Amino acid sequence: MRPSRVSEEEVVAKIAEAFRRHGYDGASVRLLAKATGLEAASLYTRLPGGKEEMALKVVARTCEWLQANVFEALHGSGTAAKKVARAARRLREFYQNGTLWCVLDTLTLGESTVPVRVAVRGAYEAWLGEFCRVAHETGMPPAQARERAQRAIIELEGALVLSRVTGDGKPFVRVTQRLPELLTKP
Repeated sequence: MRPSRVSEEEVVAKIAEAFRRHGYDGASVRLLAKATGLEAASLYTRLPGGKEEMALKVVARTCEWLQANVFEALHGSGTAAKKVARAARRLREFYQNGTLWCVLDTLTLGESTVPVRVAVRGAYEAWLGEFCRVAHETGMPPAQARERAQRAIIELEGALVLSRVTGDGKPFVRVTQRLPELLTKP
């Protein structure tokens, strides 16, 4: 019987989960191959750039998801608070109410490569830019909008860490519920 073909989408999702759980250093190629159900040679055939290419694919897919789900929600119709609430709901779905760790964060743990760190930085800058834009849209001056956007990301990421460490996703849920106020109220 011929082995079933695993789609690139499935492979990248499984690689993301391995990176999410083990960080960049902890996710050996052997572990990544095992996570995907592929032999290491097959994984290298698909992604000849090795672990770095795998990590870059995960960052790219995460950015695509953010663009399609969070950033588009922030550009949608309605008040700024409603747009932020919509984006916050999608973040809760993506992080399964705080039970999933942030793969962008875990990719920077240890000795990840410069291209991976640059890609992750770009993802956070895009996220920061969108939060800043929507805060500014409410009439906040640029400096205040940037500070609020930074605080929002700090609180989201901090809540994900706390949720991971304690096994309780409620802190993350609470932060996402407060996002509209944080980003839209002067």
